[in-house]
Amino acid sequence: MKIDHRTLLAALILAGTVPAFSETTFTATGVIEMVPSSMSDDASIVVGTGTFGAPNLYYTEASGASVIGDGCGSGLPAISGDGTTVVGCHVNSDGKYNAAKWLGGTNWLDLGTVAGGVACDTFLSGSYGMDQDGSLAVGLVYLPQTCKAGAGTWDLINGGPATALPALFGAATYSRANAVNADGSVIVGWQDQLSGERTAAKWVNGVEELILTSSGGFNGEAMAVSANGQTIVGGGFNFSRAAWIWQAATGVRSIGARGGDARFVALDVSDDGKIVVGFIMRLHNGFPAERGFIWQEGKGVTNLDVFLSKRGVTVPPGWILSVASLISPDGNTIYGFGSNPAGQTEMFKITVE
Repeated sequence: MKIDHRTLLAALILAGTVPAFSETTFTATGVIEMVPSSMSDDASIVVGTGTFGAPNLYYTEASGASVIGDGCGSGLPAISGDGTTVVGCHVNSDGKYNAAKWLGGTNWLDLGTVAGGVACDTFLSGSYGMDQDGSLAVGLVYLPQTCKAGAGTWDLINGGPATALPALFGAATYSRANAVNADGSVIVGWQDQLSGERTAAKWVNGVEELILTSSGGFNGEAMAVSANGQTIVGGGFNFSRAAWIWQAATGVRSIGARGGDARFVALDVSDDGKIVVGFIMRLHNGFPAERGFIWQEGKGVTNLDVFLSKRGVTVPPGWILSVASLISPDGNTIYGFGSNPAGQTEMFKITVE
């Protein structure tokens, strides 16, 4: 009996045995000169800064971007997973750059640094990440020694001065916290070695350890951690040009290893650890040129524009997708920024449903 393959395919689709293609979209948000640095778990709110670290910006699709503070050059705006709390950089009454909690409008509560901490020029502290419920912020704090800084945290429920996280190699080196998981138990960032190399580190329940390759090699700084703390990503795998992903079950492996001068930096990861976003940097006519990438488990790294093209999405001519900054916990929403057809820096959104 001859089988009509078109009829068979239709029957399989109706039976649910052949998955439908997912819908992927690219949206130019129209928000000029905003660098997205953090978003709520449901992807409804994005915070970030202007292209030179100021001002502090707050974005929703319904209302667009609004300025929530002048901002300054220490740390990055971050929002809690539940979307209720924002921290960022604020200039205090003494003219010092410090971590601060947004109170609404353009009002901020300065968080300062550790007890006895001494500013280095205008720098006092900087926040970089927040947990899910807005109770803990993490970042960089200046210590009682002049111009000595390290990773630290702020208790946003009970207040008080910042707490310095333990530092390997003692007071001779620097460290910083870049991100924290949902319940605050895993903090990730970097720790300088005695020789000065910036090395990936994590603090698990307050105990610091370096994130090493299986052979004991060092990696560049950790940039993001999944909600459960079981996946961490960053750049400089084994101090090479590749990015890396660490997972509790498998350890560290490289992402995006290629020849030439291409350097890969992973910036964010989905909660299941199967999707990573970031950027690739190359030299073009002697100047750095960046392109956003997406890494998918089992598929490897793809340039963001190629990823979209393979899904039938045409990016408007003239767009350069420079950096994929953020991915939602479910992996369905990506925010980044690039150069629009007018040559302006513009934030974009990609959805994969």
